[in-house]
Formats: sequence, structure tokens, C-alpha cells
Amino acid sequence: MAGRSLRSLMVGAAALVAVISGAELLGHAAVVPGQSRSAHPHAARALEPGFTGTFLYRNDNFRTGQNLAESVLTPSTVNASQFGLVFTDTIDAAAYAQPLYVPNVAIPNLGTHNVVYVATENDSVYAFDADQQGPPLWHTSFINPALGITPVPSTDLGEGCGDLVPIIGITATPVIDPAEGPAGTLYVVSKVKLGPGSYQQQLHALDITTGLEQPNSPVTIVATVPGTAEDSVNGVISFNPLLQHDRPALTLANGVVYLSFASHCDVTPYHGWILGYDETSLAQEVVYNSTPNGEDGGIWEAGCGPGVDTNGDLIAITGNGTFDTIAPTVDYGDSFLRLTPGGGTMSITSSFTPLDELLLDDDDLDMGSGGNLLLPTQPGPNPDLMLGAGKVGTLYLVNRDNMGGFNATKDQMVQELTGAVGGMFSTPAYWQGKVSGVGVQNMIYTIGESDLPKMFVISNGLLQTPPTSAAVYFSFPFPGASPVISANGKTGGILWAINSGGWNWGGTSILYAFDATNLTELYDSNKFSADNPGPAVKFTVPTVANGSVYMGTQTQLAVFGLFPGGRGAPTPTATATASASATPTRTATATSTTSATPTASITATSTATATTATNTPTPSATSTAPTLTPTVTATPTPTGTPVPTASPSPVFAKLNANPTSISFADQVAGHQGKSSKVTVVNTAASASVTLSPTVSTGFVVTSNTCPTVMAPGGSCRIEVAFAPATKGKQHGQLQLNSNAEFGVRAIKLKGKGLAPKMKTRPKSLSFEQTSPDSLSSPQTITVVNDSPAPISFTTAPAATPPFNVTANTCQTIAPNGGSCTIAVEFAPHKRGKYQGTLEIHDNAASSPQHIKLFGVSR
Repeated sequence: MAGRSLRSLMVGAAALVAVISGAELLGHAAVVPGQSRSAHPHAARALEPGFTGTFLYRNDNFRTGQNLAESVLTPSTVNASQFGLVFTDTIDAAAYAQPLYVPNVAIPNLGTHNVVYVATENDSVYAFDADQQGPPLWHTSFINPALGITPVPSTDLGEGCGDLVPIIGITATPVIDPAEGPAGTLYVVSKVKLGPGSYQQQLHALDITTGLEQPNSPVTIVATVPGTAEDSVNGVISFNPLLQHDRPALTLANGVVYLSFASHCDVTPYHGWILGYDETSLAQEVVYNSTPNGEDGGIWEAGCGPGVDTNGDLIAITGNGTFDTIAPTVDYGDSFLRLTPGGGTMSITSSFTPLDELLLDDDDLDMGSGGNLLLPTQPGPNPDLMLGAGKVGTLYLVNRDNMGGFNATKDQMVQELTGAVGGMFSTPAYWQGKVSGVGVQNMIYTIGESDLPKMFVISNGLLQTPPTSAAVYFSFPFPGASPVISANGKTGGILWAINSGGWNWGGTSILYAFDATNLTELYDSNKFSADNPGPAVKFTVPTVANGSVYMGTQTQLAVFGLFPGGRGAPTPTATATASASATPTRTATATSTTSATPTASITATSTATATTATNTPTPSATSTAPTLTPTVTATPTPTGTPVPTASPSPVFAKLNANPTSISFADQVAGHQGKSSKVTVVNTAASASVTLSPTVSTGFVVTSNTCPTVMAPGGSCRIEVAFAPATKGKQHGQLQLNSNAEFGVRAIKLKGKGLAPKMKTRPKSLSFEQTSPDSLSSPQTITVVNDSPAPISFTTAPAATPPFNVTANTCQTIAPNGGSCTIAVEFAPHKRGKYQGTLEIHDNAASSPQHIKLFGVSR
């Protein structure tokens, strides 16, 4: 009681900074800027019928991505003339987490608000008014730079780790229980650096009305499991707060908050961990490790949290790592898992592992690079299905009640569609909706890497091929996208997706909307410069809630919605000639919604927004529409352009190719990777094009449907794969040599060739007790090459005394399963405990390899 009374007093203070003691000294500041907002309580916007909020990643624990209570945003209202960026709110770092939404939240001293919650890599959580621009209702930070507590610099994981830069803080999407605590609780995991070489991850339970810690919060994340992996100490593996990465969204099931972990940039040693905490006491209830006797097997799923089946079991997919092909199976790399909680851990009650798991592991072709989609009950022999795909782009439809296990001869899942999608670094979406002329259909949507948005119909428990629809000309670069669906039940379906291809160079994030029944484009935020949401963050997922779309970027929360008075539709010259007045149009709408808030200018940090606010009169509800229209008046024909004559000579074929660049996954030298697709279109109305593609060394054309002469309006597809002959970074081009206007089209290609990987089994040798000046029985190390290139040894393997190499068959190992053996003996000269190393030098990755040797002499 005393703690809650203290929080009430603290919230009432203006511009309060409250410091609450956390476990192991870490402080937490919650800022409630009550004095910055209007003194008059703000009335929250009326709710969509049936909408209760967005409390978790992708709307539900099946991770379908669908909001079925949306009637304001429809295929007829979402278009360039009525829909766009309404306002933005500044944040302090990239938001990888999906925004969450709770309606009608009573904020102390600030009235009732619809609230959107945003978490950032600077270890911040923000609560913003969901309906109007302004300073945060509250802001909680888990760092204290004055005390040396900061987000984790990405360079602490090695200079080459560029997956998440420059800082690492909150990455996983939080989860909200609106019924927990006095007014609802938000659960979030922070990652901080406490000082040189000291790191900490914590689970926090925050009051959603104040941002302050609930009782028992925070709890520092620690965990141990028994195991023999290389990072075990005395048979125990401990959770590493620096190397383990909480990427998947938090999951709440049956009163337990589940956290899932993988790694950063495959920096070893790491494992897949799932930890469960009681949502009230925050006592640790579940500890599970996917590879206790092996390595890797992380849980990434592109940010998707484990699914939760109807009986409370968790469903997850692991990344590449150790897999035990012989029972008892303890290590589960590259596997679909059904995990049943009990006894303080999770039991694997069903699983599926593809027969080529060893190749997937060796080539870093994770099964778990994409998220798990659980399907509502389906007709047919397998009513409980799930869908997943990894980096190879094979769609696996799995019976989650009986997943099929591992079969070295033939995969035993329900359905396998090889190469059906681009590499999956995202989560598919699901919707059961009415399609004109067809009726109600069960539809699954995917957006793979360098692939088009695709819609598959699932009928009688099977995916129908080919895809029923695809968004032609909309290829999404790495990492693809996790689409979400908004609909009014079975009607009005819209597929929303974020193109985050510019994440690694500061490129703009792009919001797309497609009709969910046929994937025709409805909206593209690139059509107006005023609709720029901000620099892209990979793996981001939009939140569609109560007539608005919310998306996080590197610098701000972007909020899209309908303009009450509409705006003029763009023309081909709008971007070039009207950028100055295109911006005021969007801002005018935003200004009209926030004009009652005297502090709106404080958070209007965008330069364009601030300038517009001073130059544009405050509009009425209907005065915003005409602003953009005058900017597209002139220039239908540039001055001085000659009038075309009847001669055919000025008529050129026009060639378009998409994408314009491809970054391939790393490949072992001598191995050909997965193909990526390039769509080529002759956009001319009356001219044919002659086409002759060529490709640089290190890359190969695997498929080409392009004719030598392409008719006007024709299209074709070229597939290219990375096939490095040597290790190292490689750059090349796919050249489209043609007679089209502007000559050659060049698609940039790049990839990295890797040295072959090899495995040594076991990872260490322990010899029986041996008397001084005696010899132990020899023990054998087996070296396996599952890479598509041979492995050669540069020197003979050697062991530190008193261990000796007694036999060696390792000179060159044939590719694709070749093996050799090395025998070692223990020959002590005096009593004592001994620890040594067998060192192996070769042309494989991570050379030299080291095998730990242990012996005792008494």
C-alpha cells in the first residue's frame, strides 16, 4: 500500500522525475510532463465498434496480424486523396518493437486518452496520445548516463556486428495485460550496460497510466540449465546478458510472461532460451534451452513471439544449430517445436525438423528466420495447422498437434512448397474474408525477401498453388515485410506492409496498403513527400487501430489516417514541382487536430512541420483539401520539347527492372545459393525491346523467361543466384543489355563467400583415470564436412602434452558429408588433473579449431 500511495503523490507533481530502486542498482525514471499539455482534459476519440485494443504483437497469440474491428479504413477510403500522414511524435532511438494501443486510459491529471505505447533501443518506453500530436503523456527510461548506465553499444559485440546499430536497448515488442494491476500492466525487457564488461537484462512491469514500476518489478534476468555445451562450466550453462538477444515479442499465456532469446550477429556462444515469469510476482517459473548439449538454435522469428495454442502450449521455430538425429533428442536446431510448460521447464511434446537440417545448419539457412503463424481451425483431416518458412523460402504447413518429427528419408509434415516465397525474414498474415465473385475464403499472405506480396488460399487444409494473387511490380528488398490485415469482420480487408529496405543507409520507410482480396495497390506513402514517415527500421510491423495506422521509425512514431476534407490526388509532376506545398497539406490537417494544444510545437521536431506551422493559416475542417491542388498546374509538357512527328524514330522502348539491387545471403565458396527474382517490364505503349542479359562472375542466371524481343507492355522474370568461387565480399551486376531508352539497365549484386564449415564431434574428450607413466585407451574425434566444398588441412593436428595424437586420417575431406578421424591418448608422467587442447589447422571457417582435453592421474 505504501508503494502505491507514493506513486500517486509522485504522479501529481509537475515534470516529475521519479527514481525507483531496481535490482542491482539500476534506476528507472518516469517522466510525466503534465504541465506541457492542455489544462483541459482531452476527450479520447470514439472507438470502433468491437475494438478493444492492440495489446500484443500481431494482435493475437496465433500471430495472425488481423484486426477485424476496423470500419473507418476501407478499400474505398484508403487512397492518395483521402489518406496519409497525419502527425508524428519524436522518439529517442529506433523502434523495432511494434506500437501497442490501449483505448480510454485515465492518465493522472491529464484526463482520458486513447494511448499508443512505443519502446526504443535507447531503453525508453513512451505513452503518446493516439489521436493528436504532442509531448508524451509519460516517458520511462531504464538508463542513467550520469551513473554510467547506458544502452549496450553494438560495438561491444565486435566491430563486424552491424545487425542492430549503434545501440541496443529494447528490441522485443512488449505485451500488455489491461486487467493486471490497478489499471493495466505493460511488460517489457530492457538491456543495458552497467559499466566496463558488465551487462544486465531486466523484465519490467509498468503501470500503463504512469509508466512507473509495479510491485516486484523489475527482475534481473538470470537462468541456468544443465548441459555439456562449450560454454558450460562444471556441467551448467548460464544465461549471458550480453550475447543473448531478446528479439521475439513477449508472450503472455495463462498468467505467465514468456521471453525468448537468440543472439546478435551469431556471436557465439549462444543458445535459444525461453524464460517464463509469473505476471504478478515476476517469479521465474520456466527455463528452457534449445541446445544444452550443443550450440546456437536461437529463437529469432524476425521479431514474432512464440504462438500459443488453445491449450496453452507454446509454438516456436528455432534457427540453425545443433540437432540430435539420434534419440534421445535434446538439441533442437532448425525445428518447429510444440513446448508444454511444466516442472519449471518446457517439454517438447511434438516437433518437426526437415531432413536437410545439417545443410541448413552448415549454410546458416535458418528455419527460424521467419515467424510462426498459427491458423484458426481449418476443415479437412488436420484442423490445427501452422505455417512457417526460413531463409530458403520453402513454405511448411505443419499439423501442430503431430508435427512429424525427423525422418532422414522424407519430411513428414502436411505440405511442403519448395521455393514458394523469397527468403522469409517476416511473419505471414491470415484472414478469412469475402472475395467478390468467389465467396468466403481462408487467405494467407506472405512478403519474402526480394519477393512480391502474395496471397495463398488454403482450402480443405492445404495451400492452393500457385498463389491466387500477387502484387505485381512491388518487390520488397531484404528483409521483406510482415503484413497485417485490417477488416470489418469478413469485409473491407486491407493488407498493410512496410518496405524497410533502406534500413541500413538511412532510407525512408514506406507504408503500403493493398486490397486484401486481390492485392491491388490502394496507397503508397512515397507518393507525397509530406507522407514520409521517417528513416526505416528493419522488421517493423504497423499497428492498425481505431481508424489509424501507427509505425515506428529510427526517429519518430508516424501516425497515418484519413483527412476530413481530403486532398488532391498526386500527378506525375507532384513530387518534382510541388514538394514545398505538398508538406503544408499534411501538416495543416495535423495542425487542425492539435490546435487546442498550446505545446504542440514542442514535439513538432520535423523541420518541414515546424516551418509549415508558421506559414500556413490554421485550417478549418474543410480547408485542407485544396492546398496541394494548385501545385500541379503547369508543366504537362516541358518548355522547348519538340512536338512528336509521325516518324517512328523518337519512339523508344522503356525498360523497368525491379529490384535494382540484390544482397544475397552469405554462401560457402563452391556452393550456389537461393535464387532471387528480377521482374523486367517493357513499359512502352508501342515499342518492342530487344533484350540480352549477362551476369558477373560469381553470380549465375538460374532462370530466364525473357524473350529476345519483348512486346510493348510485356513482362518477364530473371532469377539470379550467388555462386562464389572464393571467400570474401563480392560485387557484380546483372546487365540487361537492350535497345531501350537510356541503354543498359544494371542490377547491382553483392554477396559474401564463406570458408566451408566443418563440425567436430565431440567438442571435448575426457579420459579415464590413468596411472603415471601409463597410457589411456585412445579416444577419437570425428571431423565432418557437410559443406559443398572440400576441406584441406594445412598442418597435422597436434595436442598439448601429456596428450598425444596417435592416429590421423585428416588430409582432405570430401564435400557433402565427407569425414575423417583423429585419435588422441592421455599419457601422464605424474599425478594430477590435466587440461589440454587438440588444435586443428585447415581452410575451414574458424580455423584453428580447438578440442578441449581432460584427464586425471592418481
